[in-house]
Amino acid sequence: MWHDAFPACSVNGSIEPPVPFGHLGLRGAVPQKCGTCDFLFEGSCTRAAERIGRYLNLDHGFCGIAGPTHPVFFDHKYFTSKVTVPKKCSTCRYLQIDMVRGLKCGKDTHIWGDFPRSLDWGTWHPDYIFVDLPFPKITTRLMGQTVQESDLIAFIKEYRRVNAGSSMAEAKEDFHWLQEQQEAMRSLPKE
Repeated sequence: MWHDAFPACSVNGSIEPPVPFGHLGLRGAVPQKCGTCDFLFEGSCTRAAERIGRYLNLDHGFCGIAGPTHPVFFDHKYFTSKVTVPKKCSTCRYLQIDMVRGLKCGKDTHIWGDFPRSLDWGTWHPDYIFVDLPFPKITTRLMGQTVQESDLIAFIKEYRRVNAGSSMAEAKEDFHWLQEQQEAMRSLPKE
């Protein structure tokens, strides 16, 4: 689920004290630095929304639990996930399954309420920023990897598998568009 956290927030500021926040009947709080930030929107962050096509998680900072933060697949006794979480979160008692958000952190729910703490990726950063194609096109993790690796053939195969009825010309155009977006993301500041 790292694609919901990157590009990382570059705004410096305090997490505490939490700022009370509500939206559409949801109640809780957001981090102090987010409460006054222009990127706060409905409990999410718009820091790169125009470029990547989605909102991102707010930055709750260090969770207080030490451990490695490189991505691993989450294994549950009833299913294996298709998303990655920080290694330390994969066995953490606070990791919860949410029908809307997917996997989320349940630590400090008495503080954050309906706006849960984001997963703590620490100092780890991905090799590339996952960018969504404009709706209604579908973008998969494999497509993001093939763009990062400049593998046009593999991209076209996956693109046409998930976007049935699309042409090769359209796939090539979207491949180059995603390359441009990923390149632009590389120039953004890191935490």
